[in-house]
Amino acid sequence: MLTCPAMYDRLDAILDGDDMLVFLKTLHFIALWAAGGLGVGGWVLQHVHKRNGQRPSVEVVQSIRVMGVLALIAVLALWITGYLLSGMIYGGLPTSGAFHAKLTGATLILICSLGANLETLRSMRAGTPPRAGLMAVFAWTVRISLLVVLIGAAAAFSSN
Repeated sequence: MLTCPAMYDRLDAILDGDDMLVFLKTLHFIALWAAGGLGVGGWVLQHVHKRNGQRPSVEVVQSIRVMGVLALIAVLALWITGYLLSGMIYGGLPTSGAFHAKLTGATLILICSLGANLETLRSMRAGTPPRAGLMAVFAWTVRISLLVVLIGAAAAFSSN
């Protein structure tokens, strides 16, 4: 497995240090906006159908599924770029409690995103709707974790 410095060295061969930092920060922010936008968009589609008492059409369900997969890819991109940025900026992962709280929240978001995608896949294969209780647990865990991530990031990086 590549360590942060080893991955950085491989990427550094492509771009010089400052260009690499700008590239990774840009990719990190694009992934952040993509994950957030896709998550909110999927929630809005589901909420509107539920509020109106309608089942989503097959096309809407497929769209929500694609949005979920794209959001998972964006969250993975956040993890990878965040890890590489930590190596470039701090020489490794910061050791503050706030950073670890942020990392814990990000881990829960990744797990719930993966879980929601797997549940959606299971339900599509079975021809049944996703289990509402499980999806609600995923949704609330992501919302709370997002709050932890935002507060942890603000606390961890405000002194740097």
